[in-house]
Amino acid sequence: MMKPYLLTAALALAAAAPAALAQAETDGTTQAVRTDLWVGSDADGNEARKLALGWDVDHRDIEHWWGVKVERARFSGRGWRDDQDRVFVSGAGDAGERWRWDGDVGTNGDDLIGRASIHSLDAYRKEFFIERDVLETRNGVAQGWVQTFAGAGIDVPMGERWSASGVAGLQDFGVGDNLRTHLRGNVVFAVAPEQGLSLQLRTRYYRNSEPREADYYSPRWYGEALGVVGWRRHVGGYQYTARAGLGRQRSAGDTSKRARMLEVGVETPRWKDAWLRLDAGYTDTPVLTDTGTDSYSYRYLRLQAFVAF
Repeated sequence: MMKPYLLTAALALAAAAPAALAQAETDGTTQAVRTDLWVGSDADGNEARKLALGWDVDHRDIEHWWGVKVERARFSGRGWRDDQDRVFVSGAGDAGERWRWDGDVGTNGDDLIGRASIHSLDAYRKEFFIERDVLETRNGVAQGWVQTFAGAGIDVPMGERWSASGVAGLQDFGVGDNLRTHLRGNVVFAVAPEQGLSLQLRTRYYRNSEPREADYYSPRWYGEALGVVGWRRHVGGYQYTARAGLGRQRSAGDTSKRARMLEVGVETPRWKDAWLRLDAGYTDTPVLTDTGTDSYSYRYLRLQAFVAF
């Protein structure tokens, strides 16, 4: 059953829709409908499913729009399940002449959740971001723990074929005193730019101030390094991407282990302001929902659709 606050929001949006459409017709702006399906599961049997439907009240282009979104989320595992209804205000636009922003700000009825980021438009792309969502573990969902991740990143061009990027951030888990410090660094070499082929070195390290505090994977420290082959091509209007990586991972109190990842994606041509995008991936490096078992794996699938009118 839809929660009262969501029903109120839906009725308010329905009441505002005719006025918004009339204003859009007057201004000559475009409307759009978008859907987003996300399914992810890990080795411990935890699964997250999120189905969102959004309406762009004002859509100029992919980087200038605003609208509303409703989402149905289901978190489940062995012997437990929880469903949530969510509502967001979403959008993207300019922040001065040299910066752009995008984000979703909303609620699940109990907490403020969503994401927001702002990035520069120069070659040395700088980004500042914050993300808030439910901690996707059994206790996290049951107790209403909300994790917050905030940080900054930069892209560094190093000639025609070389580039690098780095990210630093802090993560709070909404329970206890643990604060996780994140560091990530990537180096990319374009082996065959005309064929879309690249070689990448991806590194990641994080440290927990209070390890093993709750039911998510949190050793004192964790590090990994992956060698990745990347491919991106446009064929007949379609965009295809693929990345495969192999490397090593290690955490405090454990031995070095193999690390692997695979990601694939396809996006259709724009046809009368409509498109589809499908992404899927696998990794055997630990993710937020892992509880620390010896077998790590995480799989995800995301399907997005967009229609402007």
